[in-house]
Amino acid sequence: MHSTKRRAALTAAALVAAVTATTLPAAFAAPGAADTPRTERVSVAGDGAQADGASEYPDVSADGRYVVFSSEAKNLTPGDTDTWPDVYVRDLKRGTVERVSVQDSGAEFTDFVSQRPTISDNGRYVTFAAVTYERGEYYSGIYVRDLKTKRTELVSLSDADKPVEGQSTTAAETSEDGRYVTFVSSLKDNGDYVDGMNSGVYVRDRKKGTTKRISEIVTGGASSSYFISQFTVSADGSHIAYSMGQQRPGLDGRTYLYDRKTGQSRRLDLTPSGADREVGVDSLTRDGRYGVFTARSGDLVPGDTNEKYDVFRIDLRTDAIERIVYAADGSQPDGNSIEAKITPDGRRVVFVSSASGLVAGDPGSASLYVRDLRTGKNQRVDVPQGGGEADSAVSHYGLSADARTVAFTSDATNLVPDDTNGVRDVFVRHLR
Repeated sequence: MHSTKRRAALTAAALVAAVTATTLPAAFAAPGAADTPRTERVSVAGDGAQADGASEYPDVSADGRYVVFSSEAKNLTPGDTDTWPDVYVRDLKRGTVERVSVQDSGAEFTDFVSQRPTISDNGRYVTFAAVTYERGEYYSGIYVRDLKTKRTELVSLSDADKPVEGQSTTAAETSEDGRYVTFVSSLKDNGDYVDGMNSGVYVRDRKKGTTKRISEIVTGGASSSYFISQFTVSADGSHIAYSMGQQRPGLDGRTYLYDRKTGQSRRLDLTPSGADREVGVDSLTRDGRYGVFTARSGDLVPGDTNEKYDVFRIDLRTDAIERIVYAADGSQPDGNSIEAKITPDGRRVVFVSSASGLVAGDPGSASLYVRDLRTGKNQRVDVPQGGGEADSAVSHYGLSADARTVAFTSDATNLVPDDTNGVRDVFVRHLR
């Protein structure tokens, strides 16, 4: 992986719809049921049966109670008769699973592929990207499912409530109260098209029914070919960091921070003097004060000599940058650390790393870790029940507000007993 600003948009993987809630067996442990860390598999059917299809793209509510994920499985809830993947939410407290990529009525969509779900911090709203076949052509949009009212709403809309092309390859993000939904959409569909760019970052105010482009438009003709490659939103919705890539190989991207209060964006990948630097933003704290990103540059902080991708924190008020991930003995990591996310309060950071020694005696194998920035202690997340090493790496993950509940996708077969379905699953690790 490269730094956020140079990262290309993630490749899409599809999904579909219909609502049902099913209670899990009493043996399924709820959060807080034990003081010791433990690993659970959550992509299972209501009766505890293994999923008969691959599951991925998890996200977690702030309190760690709800986990959303997408799955190709057809046996997670009754009545799943379509042939497409779906989006589900798992209530870890009640032990229920519900299919949420469904119509307002609760009925299945027809020819509907949904993917990349996210959940609002309050656990009420689930967003997902979907591709559906309507009126003889395919349409890609962003939807919100209200888990309280059981309503499904298309939010990739223009001010005139015209459906626009929401990018299904980039997950939408919702403010903690569900009012604002940020998504990537075609500039042309929104009347913002200029030669040299094909997409922008938009915010839908669900209360006012308005849509606003917050990303900059970079001109320069087809030779520039800028597109939105990634964005992240602070939980309170006050700040949005986004990155642009370029379709021509070898060209640099750009990273910006948008301030909702001022309505302005500023470049982050330039020093105060205007020199280029390898800075992006993978994740923001709740108020947008701090961001984290990964980079290989040895020029960002003094003494960076390991020539690996490291995790950095940037103070978006002072522009100060520091490296925040170290081995258990305080040394520089001997492997790459990438895909960083910071908790809303800024205390913990979660990341994937191939470095050894992040935990004493840990050999390192592209594992998922949580680092407490206050204590300087690392914990490995993808740990099998009973300990040891997972036999496959982590791909996507999501976390609760305190990072004590982390959901992740893995092809590992030894994280829980009797994992014999031979497909990718979603797991949850409950930490101390």
